[in-house]
Amino acid sequence: MRNGTKSGTRRTTLSLPVKALTAAERIADKRNVSLSVVVSEALEKNLQAEAAAKREGERRVKAWEALCKSHADLTDQQWMLLDGIILSEPVDEQP
Repeated sequence: MRNGTKSGTRRTTLSLPVKALTAAERIADKRNVSLSVVVSEALEKNLQAEAAAKREGERRVKAWEALCKSHADLTDQQWMLLDGIILSEPVDEQP
């Protein structure tokens, strides 16, 4: 097949910052692999991190919504206490 699609890869052209490309080339040389391998691994790692961050954000939103639902009967003052917000002026404790 054309462009390597049979093997799950596809040829493309990218414009990359010189510093990033130089660093990737150094890594490829050091590991004795192709530049394509280094760029593919870096891209895949970043995409996985993005997906994990999105899932974590969604998990936190669901947890917050569940907390709010379970404490729906709290007043604003009770919520502030729960959040650790000080409701009164600090008292100077002088000897």
